[in-house]
Amino acid sequence: MRIAQPWPRMATMLSVLGHATILVLLVIETPRQLAVAQQPVAVEVVMVAPPAASPSSPANLPPTAARPEVTGRPSPSPARPARPSTGGRVTATDYFAGAVLDDPRNRQTRETLATLTSDERLIQICNIEAMEQLKRWKAGFVPNSVVPYAMADPVLSATSMEAKGAAVHAGGKWYRLSFNCGATTDLSRVASFAFTLGRPIPQREWEQNSLPELVEGEPTD
Repeated sequence: MRIAQPWPRMATMLSVLGHATILVLLVIETPRQLAVAQQPVAVEVVMVAPPAASPSSPANLPPTAARPEVTGRPSPSPARPARPSTGGRVTATDYFAGAVLDDPRNRQTRETLATLTSDERLIQICNIEAMEQLKRWKAGFVPNSVVPYAMADPVLSATSMEAKGAAVHAGGKWYRLSFNCGATTDLSRVASFAFTLGRPIPQREWEQNSLPELVEGEPTD
C-alpha cells in the first residue's frame, strides 16, 4: 500500500527532487511483504499425477481448493528428481508448472491467469509448482492444497516469492512448508524452486491459521 507523504518545504525541495529517481528505482527493486487478508483468488486447479507404467491410464489427483482448473501432461523425457541439500532443503532441477499450463486442455486456465494481477499470477504459478515438486519428490505424498500465507505472509518481488510460513495439505493433514520460487519475467514459467517440508501442524492450530479441516477434493470415508 502506498502512503502519500506531505510535500517537502522549499529549503529541501531541490534535494528531494535530486534523489527522486534513485528512490523510485530502489522501491521498485525492493522485495515487499504481502499482507494477505484472505485467499487472493477463488479459482480451482485439477492436477494429474505423473504417468504410471501404462500411459493410457493416468491417475487423476483430487482438485486443489481455490486454484485455476489445470490438467497436466507427462514430460517428453523423464524428469530428474529434486536434490536434497543441507538443512533438509530440497533444490529442484526440473520445473513443471509451465508444462502443466501449456497443455492445450488448459487454455481457459491460461486465459484466467492472464486476467490476474502480477502478484496473483506469481502466487498461482508458484503454488502449482510447489504441489508438482512435492508429489514427485516423495512417493505416496499427494498434496491437494498449498496455502503460502498460513503461518506468515509471503515476501514478493517482481519475479520471486519467498514463503517461509506456507502450509501444504496431504492425506488429511496440514504440514509446515517453506519455499522459494523464482519465475520468468513474463510469469509463465518457474525458473528456480527450493523447499523444505516440515512437520504436521497440530489440528488445534488449524483454525487460527485459516486452514480448513476439510479441503475440496480430499477423499472421505
